[in-house]
Amino acid sequence: MRGCNHRQRVLATFAHQEPDRVPVDMMGNASMLVDQTYFALRDHLGLKPIPPIRRGTTANYYDERILDRLDIDFRRLFLPERSSAWQIPADGPYTDPWGVRYDRHGPFVNLMESPLRDVIAPDQVHAHPWPRARDLFTADGLAEKARRKYDETDHALVARNPVTAGFLDRACQLMGAAEFLSALAVMPEVASCLIEHLLGVYKDIYALFLDAVGPYVQMVEVADDLGTQQGMLISPAMYRAFIKPAERELYGLIREKSPHAALFRHCDGAITPIIPDLIDVGVDVLNPIQTSAKGMVPEKLKADFGDRLTFHGSVEGLSGPIDQLVAEVRQRIDVFSPGGGFVLASCNHMMDVPPENILAMARAARE
Repeated sequence: MRGCNHRQRVLATFAHQEPDRVPVDMMGNASMLVDQTYFALRDHLGLKPIPPIRRGTTANYYDERILDRLDIDFRRLFLPERSSAWQIPADGPYTDPWGVRYDRHGPFVNLMESPLRDVIAPDQVHAHPWPRARDLFTADGLAEKARRKYDETDHALVARNPVTAGFLDRACQLMGAAEFLSALAVMPEVASCLIEHLLGVYKDIYALFLDAVGPYVQMVEVADDLGTQQGMLISPAMYRAFIKPAERELYGLIREKSPHAALFRHCDGAITPIIPDLIDVGVDVLNPIQTSAKGMVPEKLKADFGDRLTFHGSVEGLSGPIDQLVAEVRQRIDVFSPGGGFVLASCNHMMDVPPENILAMARAARE
């Protein structure tokens, strides 16, 4: 396929056709630049400072000037936060709208207090002051912004994950990781109740977002971390009992609101036991393809799932010598791109990556 524009290139890839070159992504879910890395690249390119798109995370900047310079194929649409709900300082302690207490020091954000740590019954979960979508976000003017981007650019448009944390991630934040993982085993009614509340909030947030941008986007992002370097954070059986039903319902709503968009799912680590389940609940694009994790062998992933998934990410050696990075980019393209179904990007957010390496990765993909 010759002479694609950005959107055509991405859609061909999602359709498992080979475009003119592999699409490249950056500054999305798990492909952003940690702030200090972003500042270094921004200054290297001689760009003026701009405000952050969000606060309270380690990666807060989205800069389309950089995406233009690197000829990135995707552009994000963000669901704007209501400033009254997100009183997050540039440094120091803060409480987020979910009631979770954090402390930020420079590039590091650490969880300090989980409001549901001591719950032992569903009634205590019900009593938590759960946030409401319209108190957290506003979609005012967003539909027109999405329409203009769709009509006036040729980029693939993405509904950027508005909640960041998935069901397991958020439950561990609210209850504490050890406490929630224990609850799955010894207090299943509490764990189920917590996930049920999260599902209600998440459905309302995505409905608010996709009612505005759904007709215009080619991809919708969701995320939840279920893997470590060596295996699953929870057993496949627990995933299927507690998490998968909620994902199926949320992803069903996303399909209803944006039926032509690919569903992007971020999930770190060694997750091969549940990749068929992710496909079953409707995942089209799997990220970040952490090939250093146990069992995440590129050739086997492509052979086993390449006809049903688009692989997104996979580049891990970003901070090493440029010649090694370029060789990794070429190897990933050689394995994942035949027959379409591959978007090249960093494997998770870029931290302490020299500007020259980021530019070299994008250049190697274009070549």
